[in-house]
Amino acid sequence: MRAVNLLPSGSESRKSFRKEDPAVVVGSALGAVVLIALAAGFMNVHSKVNADQQKLTAVRTELAKLSLTKKPPVVVKPVVTKPIIPIPAVTSEEQPRLTAIASAMSTRIAWDRILREFSLVLPSDVTLTALTLTAPAAPAPAVPGAPANVLTQGLSITGSAFSHDGVARLLSRLMLIPDLTNVTLASSTAGTSSTGVQFSISAAVKGAPAPPAPAALVAPVTTDTTGGPSS
Repeated sequence: MRAVNLLPSGSESRKSFRKEDPAVVVGSALGAVVLIALAAGFMNVHSKVNADQQKLTAVRTELAKLSLTKKPPVVVKPVVTKPIIPIPAVTSEEQPRLTAIASAMSTRIAWDRILREFSLVLPSDVTLTALTLTAPAAPAPAVPGAPANVLTQGLSITGSAFSHDGVARLLSRLMLIPDLTNVTLASSTAGTSSTGVQFSISAAVKGAPAPPAPAALVAPVTTDTTGGPSS
């Protein structure tokens, strides 16, 4: 017998699912799974964002309502503390002490500070031979017709310098010391080349006690020693 093919033409060229390449099938399945997972994740995140947006809108609405509500101002009462000891009593007790301390500090002389400042301004080309510090004393009360007394000089120095310029430089620097006043050049004599210029400088120290007030002149009282009118 002769075999007859009853299948339609071209059916032999078609491949069945079983004949497909396994790698292509697995790749297509994985791609489909990834797309489904991405779609599910997007929907989940989108739903959460919508929920958070609704909560934010609700909070903003509540905040707007609270801002429209006027609240009464809070009045803070000052706290009044009562001192343990009355202030006037303390002031009256300490006032004499404060006055005494202020009086003592006004006439106090810081010799250490004066010497430190003097050492800072002393030029290198000046050599001292003597330095005398004397506490200034208040002048005696003025007597009518007598010459006025001056404060005792507090600083007196003698020494030598290479030239008169060094002496002038020392004078200008001494005037910069705040505790010294009335800086005066007593003498300046040029000697030999070995001795240089001999000088003597004096200055008053601030902080001298205030001079006492002059005694008030009392007019003499005349007494009538003659007898009264006779009757």
